Amino acid sequence: MAKRAQIEEVTLEQIASICDHTFLKRSEQYVATKPGESPVRLREKAFYEFLQDTLTSEVLPYAVCVRPEDVAKAHSFLATAPRDIKVASVVGFPDGSAYSTDLKLYETHYALDAGASEIDMVLNIDAFRTAPRDALSEITTIGKVTHDYGGILKLILETAELGPQEIKRAAKMAGKADVDFIKTSTGFGAYGARVEDLHIMRANFARGIKISGGVNPDNVHALLKAANGDNSSISLDPMRIRIGESSLLRKLQQH
Repeated sequence: MAKRAQIEEVTLEQIASICDHTFLKRSEQYVATKPGESPVRLREKAFYEFLQDTLTSEVLPYAVCVRPEDVAKAHSFLATAPRDIKVASVVGFPDGSAYSTDLKLYETHYALDAGASEIDMVLNIDAFRTAPRDALSEITTIGKVTHDYGGILKLILETAELGPQEIKRAAKMAGKADVDFIKTSTGFGAYGARVEDLHIMRANFARGIKISGGVNPDNVHALLKAANGDNSSISLDPMRIRIGESSLLRKLQQH
């Protein structure tokens, strides 16, 4: 039976055990401040610091979530961890409508071949609205490839772009496509995880839910409670509940 904990008693270690610790920045987000500095090298340095900090933290996450091109490096680096840390990767990120199914398939194969065991795929919202059969087909196709590798698929809904009825419909579509998780956000939307959106997701999807986008020490308990159907105890099963975060664990350690 999966572990559970009372929401008010959940520990840092228990929260870490369901976290996907995330690094998804691109080189374009780094700005050289000194002559001879390269944004590419600044990003590379930051990525390896992220991996090192993950390994040396007082608590280890369940997984790290990185871009496809970073999977092999992360997989190799984390092989020295005291326990298994999964590697997840993103597909069609951060705008699922901007990439073809063929490109998403390539990214999926690339990431899984490099050592990822989980794929976080962004919903094609344009197709979801105008050609739902195509959206369903794409999700099913990526899911089949992921499952054939023995991996799990998380579908990022980007709830900031969807109304309540659309969130409900997307959750039901994910169920039809045999998705393993539905996820709130990329972290690049207008806002991230919200209690009211998680209520809709949990009511319409029976498998895993990943809370992502703006999760912090002040809202993490409320978000976990909503994702667990407002039960007083929360699931600590990483196949049932996840948190996507880049700074939550550090902030909780400082809290």
